Amino acid sequence: MSEATSNTPHQLLGLYDSPFVRRVAITMTLYGVPFEHLSLSVFRQMDAMRPINPLFKVPMLTLPDGEKLYESAYLLDYLDELAADRGLAPLTPRSGPQRRQVLQATALAIVATEKSVAIEYERKRPPELQWPEWSSRLRGQLRQAFSMLEQRLAGIARSGGSFLVGDRLTQADISTAVGIGFVRYVQPDEWPAGEYPALEALAARLEASAAFQAVPIDQ
Repeated sequence: MSEATSNTPHQLLGLYDSPFVRRVAITMTLYGVPFEHLSLSVFRQMDAMRPINPLFKVPMLTLPDGEKLYESAYLLDYLDELAADRGLAPLTPRSGPQRRQVLQATALAIVATEKSVAIEYERKRPPELQWPEWSSRLRGQLRQAFSMLEQRLAGIARSGGSFLVGDRLTQADISTAVGIGFVRYVQPDEWPAGEYPALEALAARLEASAAFQAVPIDQ
């Protein structure tokens, strides 16, 4: 991949209270990719958002050459390729069994995160239009995804490991911690205290790290 020669930095659009925006920002921070953060809400600042991103889809990453990318998974793939070109180890391996393991664990984290987002949207509907059975189904999927991640991480911890895949930080860990942070921030009642001790330890460790501290969820 050839990088643009312009001095214009990457520009990341979206609020950090979006777990999808936040995981991209943390990844860029870890890779040392300078970026401008354009903090606009797709709901509260639609007039300002419209000329920049009429799709109203975040995160949106504008590359130095002006190309715009959507969908956090695609943005992360671009950043991994950029990291590899710079001689860094991508947070998602480019091939092999560990790539599949990281992608699968990341997928579980995204399942949990997406179900949490759906629960939050359902709660915003008028009470008479809410569907309790649907919320219950979403909650079951959320907890099942976290339970599967907890089982995996707890097994690794018993062998002395501290990450979801291999012996280093990967996108699986970042996306999981960001998802947990979102649930705790928006829906603390959906995170039963003490039910996922291994995941809680992982999230606490990562949230205390410099990269996570640089991208606070409340901005």
